[in-house]
Amino acid sequence: MRFFLRNLELILTSVGLLVVFVTSAVATSLGLDHWKTATLAAVVVGLVHGVLFWVVRRRQRTIREAAFHEIQAMLSDIINNQLAIIEFSGHTTPKDQRPNTRFIDHISTSIGIISQSLRTLSEESLTSWRNKYDSRPR
Repeated sequence: MRFFLRNLELILTSVGLLVVFVTSAVATSLGLDHWKTATLAAVVVGLVHGVLFWVVRRRQRTIREAAFHEIQAMLSDIINNQLAIIEFSGHTTPKDQRPNTRFIDHISTSIGIISQSLRTLSEESLTSWRNKYDSRPR
């Protein structure tokens, strides 16, 4: 089954070509126009392929989005827990020390940016991030 799914496009294309050739051969043996029959079979095979590929691609997209949301939830949970610890530790200082409000503001801003990035994580933001680094000279 795994082999079939990995090579779905090649298998369906091969079967489609086989259908066109067999249909053409049968048409020729029945005395029908070889080219018209082959053309009609190719159009039908093309339509079936188009619908099948669309269904498979839509299913793959749905599965990918579900996995993406699950990963987002996992990362969000782990990172937000750790950020809460960092934020809490920035507000607790020994009694003899005054808290560095500028440092705490920077931490809070960074925490906000990280949390916002996690909430808006998507396939589009991933593509944007990749493009940002792919366009840099190496």
